[in-house]
Parts: sequence; C-alpha cells; structure tokens
Amino acid sequence: MTEFSDIRQGLKQVAARYRTSPLAEFIGWWGRELYGMVPLRWRQRLIAPRPQLWLVVEGDDNHLQIWRGGPEPEYLDTFGAGEDAGLLRTRWQNHEAGFREGKPEVSVLLPPDLVLEAPVDLPLAVESNLGPAVSYQLDQLTPFRADQVWHDFRVLERETDSGRLKLDLRLVPRNRVSPVLERLAAIGIRPHVLDSAAEMPLADRSPDKAGFNLLPPEQRRVYADRRVRLNWALALAVVLVLALVMGQSLYLRGQGIEKLQAEIAVLRAEAEQVMTLQRELEDALDAANFLAEHRREQPVVMHVLDEITRVLPNDLWLQQVQIRGEELTMSGMGNGSQRLIELVNGSTLFSDTEIRGQVNIDPNTGQERFNARATITPWGLQDAVAARSRE
Repeated sequence: MTEFSDIRQGLKQVAARYRTSPLAEFIGWWGRELYGMVPLRWRQRLIAPRPQLWLVVEGDDNHLQIWRGGPEPEYLDTFGAGEDAGLLRTRWQNHEAGFREGKPEVSVLLPPDLVLEAPVDLPLAVESNLGPAVSYQLDQLTPFRADQVWHDFRVLERETDSGRLKLDLRLVPRNRVSPVLERLAAIGIRPHVLDSAAEMPLADRSPDKAGFNLLPPEQRRVYADRRVRLNWALALAVVLVLALVMGQSLYLRGQGIEKLQAEIAVLRAEAEQVMTLQRELEDALDAANFLAEHRREQPVVMHVLDEITRVLPNDLWLQQVQIRGEELTMSGMGNGSQRLIELVNGSTLFSDTEIRGQVNIDPNTGQERFNARATITPWGLQDAVAARSRE
C-alpha cells in the first residue's frame, strides 16, 4: 500500500510539473489554434462542447439561477430560497435530462464577493509538491487556517531567473459555503465543480466561470463524458485497425519477400548452372579452336616436301629431312651446295635459309656433304602452291 501511495505521489508531482511547464502552455495554445481552424459546423458535430449546467448563487438568500453552460450560456430557471426541495428536485431532474449528450457537468458559481483572492509568491523549488506546500503555509499566506477554508490555485508565472513561482490563490470560508451545499444536497444536486462567477448575470450579460475548483480533492467528482469515452473507444479501435492493417501489410510483405527470395535462389542456381555450362562450352570451343589453329598454323609435311622437291635441282639430293614446328632441317649431298641457300629462299614457303656447320667432301662420291636449316612460313603456302600449279 505504501508503494502504491508513493507511485501516486510521484505521478502527482509529474503532473504538477507538466501543468506548470512551457510544454503544457504550448500544447494548450496549439490545441486552441487548431480548434479555431475547424469550421463551426464541424466543431458542433465532431467536437461538441461538454454538456454543462451552472448554478449561480445569488446573494445571501441562496437563490439559484440555472444556466446551460458553454461558450454562450443560456438561462433556464431560478430556484427560489423558499421553494420546496422536493419540487425543485423534479425540476432539476428535468433540466439534467434535457441534454441529448448525456448527464451534464454541474458547476456551482459563488458570488465573487464570497470568494477571496490572494496573490502568492513561493520558491520555485516547491513546484513538484505545490498543493501540500500551499496548504501547509495557508495560515501564513492568509488570515485563515487550512481547516477553515476550501481553496484552489493556479500558476501565473514561473520566474526561473529569480527562482520564484507566482500563484493566483482563491479560497472560500467553509461556514459561508456550507448552507449552499446543504441546500443543494436537499435538492439532490451533487456538483462537480465549486467555482466563483467571473461575471455575475445582469440584464445584458451572462455569467462566466473563473476557472477554479474550490472543492477539496476528496469531494471532487470525476466527470465522465460518454461522448469522450466513445471517442476514445473509436480512437482506440482506429489505432487497433491501423495496427492490424500495418501488421498484415508487413506480414504479407515479409511473405512476398520470402517468396521472391526463394524464386531468386532458384533462378540464381539455374543461372549458375547455365554459366557453368557456358564456361565448359567456351573451354571446349577454345580447346577445339586451339587445335584447329595450331594445325592451321603448322605447315603440312606433304606441301613442305613437295616444295623442297620443286626448288631443288636434280644434282642436289637430300638424305634426311626433319620438321620441328616452323624449323626445317635438311642433310644431303650435291655439287655446289652453296646454291642451296638461294634456291630455298627463292620459295615463298621458306626463309632465313643457312648452311650449318662445315661443308665436307664425301670420299666415296666426291660430292659435298652439307647440313642446312630454313624457316617455314605458313602464310606463303598458297603462293607456293600457286607457283607449283603454274609450272
């Protein structure tokens, strides 16, 4: 129980700080500006004012004027001091039932001369516990003790530089207001607010509230506007529907993303397979082309032998012919082997012909023995074949 009381006290301190903070003032101003921007017809339909009944106390004889409260108060009835309480109860019930919006908020407006006003200057440090601080110092701030009056206050100014807090304190002696409340109880009226009239009703002027509630906290009734409850319920339902729609949207989006990711994974696997097959095909084509190109670049042995036979005379004959890539090596015998260089270089199929080593004389035949080397030029094969055909 103690922990719960501590929590309530902490919440009260937070609420007090908020009410006296610049944020509350800004939000109130902002709300009033937004409210003023809404057309009157829309305000009447969507933001209808709270139903209110004001009981304006007149003089010491406790005459009660009944007004329909709001921005434009409307006079309804007067309860005389000598009228029967039972009859007044029936009339009061009729006035309460005259609101389509539900039970009204009941405010009792005391005459201004019955409510005392006192400016109060307190240290800013007591702001978090302002209510108990004002009650505790009430006998120092006013001629009354806390058990002699009912009071209420509101913050006028917060001077952060000087560390002071200025309040507007209103109080009413209990012995002056007790007869009024006893008469209201006899009629069956339980007020929500006990305030002072800022303007008393005259012939050309309607009453107005000062904006306080002098009832002690334990006697204040919490007014519950059923339209506000309905609006909160509708707002909660809208929030729940929006949350449901957003949740469903997020869920469907997640499902769609998962489905797309699965499809992308399948397509990625297929694409990787296609890429693998394409690489294998390219490798096979490269290998086949390499072999074909290599074979194309390599001279055909038959054409090489045919060209050698064509360019060499009958008195130069070969004993050995060896082809290694583009290199042609020849060994043979004949007279005037030096002619070999000119004869072989005269073919378009060969170039860079040279005699390798020394030229020796064969003792048996008396002919020169030679070793020669030449470079095969594959691009000259067509010219060599053409020359052969012309012959």
